[in-house]
Amino acid sequence: MVTAIRRKLHYGWVIFALTFTNLTVEGGSKNVQAVFLVALRDHFRSSVAVTAAVFSASGLFGAFMAPFLGVFLDRFGPRVLFPLAGCLILVGWMASSFASEIWQLFIFYSVIATLGQVGISSFSATATLSPWFPRSKGVMLGTADAGNPTGQAIVVPLAQLIVSTWGWQWAYRVFGVAFFLLIALPNLLQKRPPAGHGGTDADAAGPGEEAVRPAVIGDGGAVAEVQSGSQIKETMKEPAVWCLCAARAVGAIGNQMTLVHMLAFLFLTGYGELQAAFAIGIAGLMGIGARPAIGLFSDIFGREVIYTLGMSLTVAGVLIVLFFSSGGVWWALVAFVALTGLSEGVGGLLLGAKAADIYPPRMLGTVMGVLEAGRGIGIGTGPILAGLLFDLQGDYFVAFLISAGLTVVSIFLMWGAGLAHRKKLRAVVELA
Repeated sequence: MVTAIRRKLHYGWVIFALTFTNLTVEGGSKNVQAVFLVALRDHFRSSVAVTAAVFSASGLFGAFMAPFLGVFLDRFGPRVLFPLAGCLILVGWMASSFASEIWQLFIFYSVIATLGQVGISSFSATATLSPWFPRSKGVMLGTADAGNPTGQAIVVPLAQLIVSTWGWQWAYRVFGVAFFLLIALPNLLQKRPPAGHGGTDADAAGPGEEAVRPAVIGDGGAVAEVQSGSQIKETMKEPAVWCLCAARAVGAIGNQMTLVHMLAFLFLTGYGELQAAFAIGIAGLMGIGARPAIGLFSDIFGREVIYTLGMSLTVAGVLIVLFFSSGGVWWALVAFVALTGLSEGVGGLLLGAKAADIYPPRMLGTVMGVLEAGRGIGIGTGPILAGLLFDLQGDYFVAFLISAGLTVVSIFLMWGAGLAHRKKLRAVVELA
């Protein structure tokens, strides 16, 4: 009895709680950009494109640094990386609150704060959590990733309230301190998974039962697990990982073209500031329940199938709000909130889970860093592209159409990654 209870209370659940908190901070810091876009544009009296460039530069810098942070995570572990990330977020956000010229934000936010935010983002969460739950990584990653919409639901409306009442500077200060307290100290409890097993799922084997063995051909991690160290670099050149990276980049471009500009778009179509902010927050609340279900369904039906369904809901939400929200129509906003709440975050969750299916824990940080670079490219490209299109045309019509199209492209790339991996498995079996 005691042994069974200890297995259920495995330290992996502590890692899960820390991961959930980290992703709550990521969700808040990422989705609040839509609030700051409008506030910074009005304060500095700059164009939409220039203001959005602050967040685009953040994405590009994050894309460049993510692979290095992945290597750092593999080498030094989450107990070093995550507290350091919390300190960088504090410094970056506090310094941003004192910016007197918009160019200063390119240093304080786009470089310093971004380095911390990328450090605790979904790529590092996948690398640190999935080894503890090898048999149920989809549902566990999905449940932990519910932290993202939790952060969105809390931070976006609260930030809009603070900005409207006291100004954007105080919003940066309040959340800079809050994010630091949530990240820096708790993550000193981080541990690496014990060598040679996969944590909770492996420990669940009873006396005389065989624990999870990662060297079974046909398991997602089999190919990479049996390779020698000298072959890992070749693994990084496989078509599967680059299909995943491309899907992450293309999907992120489409997502960021709407995400960062969504509040500005809703204001233009007739919705009030707090009404629009709370709508995005409600979408986050829906995502809290949706993401664990998405992870569970992906374990049952496959990553590609659920990814296709989720991305299709995203496209539907964008098209509805684009074509039917003029004049502040209530049902269009409700439909957008519902579809977004059910599908937001599907890309990062399932692309990461797919990578965890393919690659072993010892190199997953590096692999996820490559995928995060794709996401950073999307974050760097999407906001400024939508901003430029708005400045040229005076509306978001073309930008949102392009967003929907890119999301569809990411679906094909996800299926391409699965096909490439299955081809690799067949080749290994034939050689054996």
